[in-house]
Amino acid sequence: MTSHLHRTQSYRSSRFSPVPSVLISCAFIFSLTGCAGQKTTQTGFIPQDTYGQMVHQKDHTDDLVYVSPTINASKYHFVVIDPVTWHPAAKAPKLKPEAEARMTKAFHDALVKALAHDFRVITPEECEPTCANTIRVRAAITNIRRSKWYYNALPIVAGFAAGAVGGGVPPIPPPFPGGASEELVATDATTGETLIAISTYNNGMPWNMMGQWLPYAHAKRAFRLASELMEEEFHKIKKNESTQVAFQNPS
Repeated sequence: MTSHLHRTQSYRSSRFSPVPSVLISCAFIFSLTGCAGQKTTQTGFIPQDTYGQMVHQKDHTDDLVYVSPTINASKYHFVVIDPVTWHPAAKAPKLKPEAEARMTKAFHDALVKALAHDFRVITPEECEPTCANTIRVRAAITNIRRSKWYYNALPIVAGFAAGAVGGGVPPIPPPFPGGASEELVATDATTGETLIAISTYNNGMPWNMMGQWLPYAHAKRAFRLASELMEEEFHKIKKNESTQVAFQNPS
């Protein structure tokens, strides 16, 4: 009887213990990497007096945005986008020169694509000599993390294992999803007045499976979202200005 009980307990232990073990391992790794997520930064890339005026937006509660109260976005038809820079925050990882070049170019390309919806993108040479009706955009990557597939695979395996034994364990966030933080500032190309300033970030999402495997896929997604946020702010301002004009001049 004792022998039978021992065999039954051994069977149960070998049948169910691997999943909790994997989950515990995942939780441990995640606890060690919780500080690796991105957040808004204040590196000095944006004019210092502007940081104090930046606030969270209704639809973007994690971002910090400043919009000049005197902006007249409708008068701007052109945009010059300076080369994106790597302006690391404290404790940001070191980037190899080739990785820095790839990431800054990816962010610049995302800005060009997004802002082209509302403005004609021109080169600095085309802007001379007066840069009238032109916005100058400067942007910086202030932090970045690459995805590490060899860690991210563990929660995925744990999820499959839990499902195989009928476990109701919720999805475990990948411990190294990657992502990036950015700071952007748009100024009047003639006067230098700050029109819009943004501090934003994005971390990798569990449902973006490719981003768990490709080192900088989630960082590139963060660049796209940051670019679209700036475009969205300009578009929103232009729309409000058009509405005001229509209200003041009813047909």
